[in-house]
Amino acid sequence: MKRFFSILGVILLAAVCVGIAELSVARIEDPALYESVTAPAWEALDRLRDDVDNRAAELEAERLEQERLEQERLRRLEEQRRQAEETVIALEIAAQEASAPAIAEPLTLADPAITTLVTEGEREVLTGGNIRLFYYNQSDALWAEERYGSDSIRGYGCGPTALAMVVASMTGEDATPANVAAWAAKAGYCSPHSGSYLSIVRGAAEHYGLSYEPLGVLDAESLYTRLSEGGVIVALMGPGHFTSKGHFILLHGVTLSGEILVADPNSRDNSLVEWEPQVIIDELSRSRHDGAPLWLLTVPFSL
Repeated sequence: MKRFFSILGVILLAAVCVGIAELSVARIEDPALYESVTAPAWEALDRLRDDVDNRAAELEAERLEQERLEQERLRRLEEQRRQAEETVIALEIAAQEASAPAIAEPLTLADPAITTLVTEGEREVLTGGNIRLFYYNQSDALWAEERYGSDSIRGYGCGPTALAMVVASMTGEDATPANVAAWAAKAGYCSPHSGSYLSIVRGAAEHYGLSYEPLGVLDAESLYTRLSEGGVIVALMGPGHFTSKGHFILLHGVTLSGEILVADPNSRDNSLVEWEPQVIIDELSRSRHDGAPLWLLTVPFSL
């Protein structure tokens, strides 16, 4: 059987060769005959080429359409992601409006030997912490109605006010809530009717030449230990003893009895209380981007 097909193949090949030879002769001897014999084949070949070209064009059009649809799908997903991110950020920072605390209870002020506010020249100094801390309150008449973007420092300026305390105390610059708020708004850290983007802490550290370390979330013991090692910690608080919304405060020292000293830009009384570390931890904001809710600021080490 195998031999039979081999012989058949040879015969067919021979027939093809003979046919080609006869066509070659006819092309010269009888062009009309050659044309009549080959025309249908050429027409079929042309149709086949057209079909192939058309199909290729259809496939390319389908590919381009699929690519367009995929790009559109990815664009919609990116837009949804961006909107979701903006919504989350808005929810996280929208609470940075000066407000009464969610937990209102009588405060026991610390012994002045531990921490107190004293006046030095035209400034108030909060004593007892890791550094000689100039204290600013966002409601002070000197800057309360100054602009923080389209808002007032009184209403939404806890971030610039807290950072102004650190900058003025650590760098010696004439930093005030007003000029730090002006810088922050120009640099894009102000969110109108919301407060400050959380990246303001890193931005201020870089702009004013301070060392910056995002701490994220710590337990009470770790918080006390890190603060006892020096520097000032910026803390973003949620509802509790410091606000009913959201609020930046400073943690500027510890006591021998295990408490934490606070500088609250919206409350002098809060700034004169010794706070249990666990209270601070329990009331931290739930924000977890840009290093939140705790950032350590220190003076850069120099030889």
